[in-house]
Amino acid sequence: MSIASEWLARKYIRRRHPKEMSDDCWMSSNRASFCMGGEGDDSLGFDFRVETARHEYLYEVKSALDEGGEFELSARELEIAGSASLERKRRFRILYMPFVFDPTRWRVLPLCNPVSADTRNRFQVVRSGSVRHRFERR
Repeated sequence: MSIASEWLARKYIRRRHPKEMSDDCWMSSNRASFCMGGEGDDSLGFDFRVETARHEYLYEVKSALDEGGEFELSARELEIAGSASLERKRRFRILYMPFVFDPTRWRVLPLCNPVSADTRNRFQVVRSGSVRHRFERR
């Protein structure tokens, strides 16, 4: 499902940032299916990075088979969203795609940063998880 939603997100981002968007902006490993060059890196905490004259946009793609309305963020995605919320130049955005496999109904819903102090009240935490930490005894 993620490869389909990222392909659709790529088309959306190309329309939104026609001058800045290139294959190099696709950062996740799904890029290898469509782009020449590197394999991508799923540990970055975002799927696309687009640099404009004013901002660096970090897009994380989420999707659902139906109308959905929920998504999960990994610990790394939360970390990146949190750090971006503290910087004026960086913008973390969710590109949410309901009905990802139905070409008659899919669409891209751009969502603001769910971690930002200015916008987190637009989201409700449905379920909270934990982050597992490791340490070495000395």
